[in-house]
Amino acid sequence: MRNLSDSITSSTGTTRKQMKSSGKSLPIKMEKKKELTWEEKHPFGNLRYYTFQEGFEGVPSLGEAATKSALRVLKRHLEDEMGFELSDEQFLSIFSTVINLKPARPIGAWSFHYGFVVPMKKLLQEQNLYCGVKEIFDFFNIRNCDNRRYNFLLLHVPHSSRTFPDSSMVSFNDLDEEERLLIDYYTDELFIPTQTYENIENIVFPYCRLYCDVECLFNDPLEKEGLGISYSRWVKKDKYSEIHRSFSSLTSVFKMYSDFHTEASLKLLKANGTELVIDCHSFSNHPNLLCPTPPNIDICIGYNNDGTHPYSVTLGNIIQYFKSCGYKVGINEPFSNSKTFSVPVKYHSVKIEVNKRLYMNEDTLEKTEGFEKLKQDIQSLYNIILKTK
Repeated sequence: MRNLSDSITSSTGTTRKQMKSSGKSLPIKMEKKKELTWEEKHPFGNLRYYTFQEGFEGVPSLGEAATKSALRVLKRHLEDEMGFELSDEQFLSIFSTVINLKPARPIGAWSFHYGFVVPMKKLLQEQNLYCGVKEIFDFFNIRNCDNRRYNFLLLHVPHSSRTFPDSSMVSFNDLDEEERLLIDYYTDELFIPTQTYENIENIVFPYCRLYCDVECLFNDPLEKEGLGISYSRWVKKDKYSEIHRSFSSLTSVFKMYSDFHTEASLKLLKANGTELVIDCHSFSNHPNLLCPTPPNIDICIGYNNDGTHPYSVTLGNIIQYFKSCGYKVGINEPFSNSKTFSVPVKYHSVKIEVNKRLYMNEDTLEKTEGFEKLKQDIQSLYNIILKTK
């Protein structure tokens, strides 16, 4: 059979076969070796960073420091893919399961289902992890996400107070049942640590939201419902008449509103680092003016889809953490977005709303046995969010 190479001629018209038979060497075209980019030389990023990470414990077969570092890199990228951090034990369980999976019979999609999905789902269930298996299957789809934690937390507590200014001539006792449901009772105690930390600040509005709501915006959509910065609404007195309910005027609360926002902004400017604002709230388990149909969830996480959006892995860590504590978590539904301030520094913001049924009796306004557990769970979260020094 004639070879294709026999018909390929050189630039002088001589075939390769003729050149070979005459003893002449074939011309070799020298190509310049392509220069690798930094990314091609370092597909996993700067490995020097990971050599300062501690190795995995309990893996006696991994004696080489480089191998431990490589596993640390894989763990980090797997976390980026899944959207939250894993303990070393969880990662090693997933990793060892993946590499020990035996190929199933070649029956198309069923092979993937029984060969990978089923054993991986079982493992995740055992590890109490709430995620899909696709992220693990796409484990080597590398995405860098080094910014995971924050240098500083600002705990923003706008609605915990039931106090009115002396000048208002109003007290908590003047509120009706619907109005009392709007107060975020005890959220200052739930979210703010009793111990002082240099990287955790707080700002608590000292007066009731029904006098001045510092969470609202000027021209807030809730103004139409009388639930803006200054509370003002008509309430049915009887079948034929209404009464006007208001405890302040926009003029009287303007300075108070501005002073509070200025103080919060100065705290953010003072931090001079990577900051996260935690917008601390609770919601009623009863139908109320803000939420006529309360959701059947324990905790709602809210965020903005703008420059204040938290780091994706941090957001995933928060959600995963509360789920692992046994809470039913809602994400941006029904309470979306988070508090922002006008400051010339970059910061992120996340809202955490907890259901009052977890920690108090809304009829008597007394704390229940669940208060201390919820408080501990919330404040333990800060160890996950803050950078370790």
